[in-house]
Amino acid sequence: MMMAQLFIDAATRQNPFESSIGYVFKIDGQVLEFGQYLGELDNHEAEWTGLIKALEQAILLDIRTLIIKSDAKVVVDAVSKKYTKNLKFKTYLEQYQLLEQHFDLILIDWIPRDQNKHADHVARHYLNHKN
Repeated sequence: MMMAQLFIDAATRQNPFESSIGYVFKIDGQVLEFGQYLGELDNHEAEWTGLIKALEQAILLDIRTLIIKSDAKVVVDAVSKKYTKNLKFKTYLEQYQLLEQHFDLILIDWIPRDQNKHADHVARHYLNHKN
């Protein structure tokens, strides 16, 4: 069974208003980086989008067991509790729950921002290069 660690982050700029995501898989000593420019999306929505896109990528990589690390408390809390009051986030949570069924096990942990520098670096790269 392939166990992977996944680090997720979003980067958002205010002027002009735009966001991007970065996610990093660590699998058996291998590091895989992915990211995407998202355009006009607030930071929380970008964090949620990063989670969804990263899970879709994990499915493509045939990862069945995943430890997710994120510094987005709003996302980690909603996923952990399987609940959010925010109507905007409910759709993302529902998408997560559908994708979650493709895995044998997913654990999600909040980490401080300084422990998420690699994913932050990838997200900022896509924000600055838009490709």
